[in-house]
Amino acid sequence: MDIEVVRRICLARHLFELGNSSLKSSNDLYLFSAANLLQDSVEAFLLAVADFVGASIDSNTFFDKYFVLINKKIDPKELPFKNKLLRLNKIRINSKHYGIMPARDECIRLAVSVREFFEEVSASILKANFSTVSTIDLLKDGETKDLLHQARKHLEEKEYEDCAITCRKAIYLEILQDYNISEFLEKSAHRGLLSPFSNAPFYAKNKDYIQKNVKDPTDFIVLDHNHLDQDLLKYSVDNTTFWNIWRLTPEVYKTKDNQWVVKYDFDKLENETLQDKIEYIFNSTVDIILSIHTNLRV
Repeated sequence: MDIEVVRRICLARHLFELGNSSLKSSNDLYLFSAANLLQDSVEAFLLAVADFVGASIDSNTFFDKYFVLINKKIDPKELPFKNKLLRLNKIRINSKHYGIMPARDECIRLAVSVREFFEEVSASILKANFSTVSTIDLLKDGETKDLLHQARKHLEEKEYEDCAITCRKAIYLEILQDYNISEFLEKSAHRGLLSPFSNAPFYAKNKDYIQKNVKDPTDFIVLDHNHLDQDLLKYSVDNTTFWNIWRLTPEVYKTKDNQWVVKYDFDKLENETLQDKIEYIFNSTVDIILSIHTNLRV
């Protein structure tokens, strides 16, 4: 699948999630943003499909013509949910250009149809899973990329606990391992160039701190929040997204002999809890890693 197609599918998924988030607000003003975001997600997805099948759509093509042009390319198949999606577009026009508030119940029903449209077309035409199409292939080769491929497989197979743990491992490799203080159990932070490397706070880089505070291997990771926030800014990583993933996934640690230690937090790993959050965890983790890798190439 062409990388621009992947990007547009990811954009469609992102806009859809934002639209759904707006729908959950009790403030009726959010219905305006919900309708517009849902329609934008459909348009981004249709552009991805058009690219994939070779349909010629440009800036002058009206929304209803997307279906005609794509259907010509996929004949005898046809895009499903056309009438419902045209209805969503009409609601978006009325809300955006005439200030007519969308009806909450109708928006909720249409959001369900939009999701079904994405999943059905992804499976039948793109031969992909809408939930797991990602920009992983844009990442540099290595262990992190391999982990994210594993995480995607876990997500596809509804192994939500393993998916969350694997996402945290990827975050660990790219960010958290730089705050490891384990080397300071044997070596001093006062040895200048010979001192072990760690971005952890200075107060944690000593044997006394480790003996008093490290009860589990995961305790070897001690974050310097100011330094970490600066790194996130440097790599254009959304600060809120990172801390959300940090809170939603269990702590992990990689030992010197390359063994993974997982701190099992059942509040985070309970399957019912994860079911509503796992797509966000996976997609946000990929976005974070992609942002880091992209900035490292510059």
